Amino acid sequence: MANGQWDEQMPPEFGLFGPGSVTWRVDREIAVLLGSGSRALLLQVAHPKVAAAVADHSRYRSDPLGRLRDTLDAIYGFAFEDKRRVERILEHIHALHTRVRGQTLDGEPYSALDPHLLLWVYSTLIDSSLLAYETFVAPLEQAERERYYAEFRDAGPVWGIPPECFPDSLASLRRWMAHLIENGEVHVTPQGRHVGRYILAPGAWWMPPPAALLMRFVTVWLLPPPLRAGFGYDWGPRRERLTETVAALSRTVVPRLPHLMRDLPLARAADRRVRGVAWQAHAARERRRSGSTDGARRASSARPRDLW
Repeated sequence: MANGQWDEQMPPEFGLFGPGSVTWRVDREIAVLLGSGSRALLLQVAHPKVAAAVADHSRYRSDPLGRLRDTLDAIYGFAFEDKRRVERILEHIHALHTRVRGQTLDGEPYSALDPHLLLWVYSTLIDSSLLAYETFVAPLEQAERERYYAEFRDAGPVWGIPPECFPDSLASLRRWMAHLIENGEVHVTPQGRHVGRYILAPGAWWMPPPAALLMRFVTVWLLPPPLRAGFGYDWGPRRERLTETVAALSRTVVPRLPHLMRDLPLARAADRRVRGVAWQAHAARERRRSGSTDGARRASSARPRDLW
């Protein structure tokens, strides 16, 4: 994909990114979801306008699990679904965004179609996923980090973010994010803190209490210190040592786990789609090469896993 247009050279079953992309490598990890999901949401509502939009238009209080499910479906569907499904996801989100407008408690207008706010939200996903991967899975080369950013930057226009809004590198993007925190544009308001409590501890939860507690602990640890304090959390050397130990243990264990245990189901489904396309292409080549029913029969007997 380039400049917000579908890449016509890539089969639609491959989605926006496809096999071989850093996006599929990073975002397939369950550890990345657990380490980045709540952090990204907290960073988003640390912007007062995003916090106001969520407070005014979201069902985070009445249906926290439903909202979480829809958010994850959109984010990970965007990464792993085929292009037809991605188009439907984007159409639905754009329809919702057209209705999300209003004012903050300070009287500042907001709109979910504002490219500046969209870039902030999008940036939290990029930054959080990379940070979680390197913290809990494995380090990346700088070129891999920049490639991940380039993949998301190329996809940005389909979300309504013009190409010229994007900084030219991941390092520049992270400097831009840090600048918004330093100059006070991004700061935790009482409204943001209220929404943040629901993000970290919704009324209903979807995982065992010990795992939920660990995820909240890790999420707070990974926040930039000014925002961590803004959400009402302090941090000391003892907690720092504990979380560093958890992260080091994760980097030792996770890469040794079978993919069935560490991959998101949606990522495994994407792999199966790709294998199916590879098998069909192989069968078509065999039919063309042989020009006979014998060749077609040989091709159809090959198993997809032998071809990928």
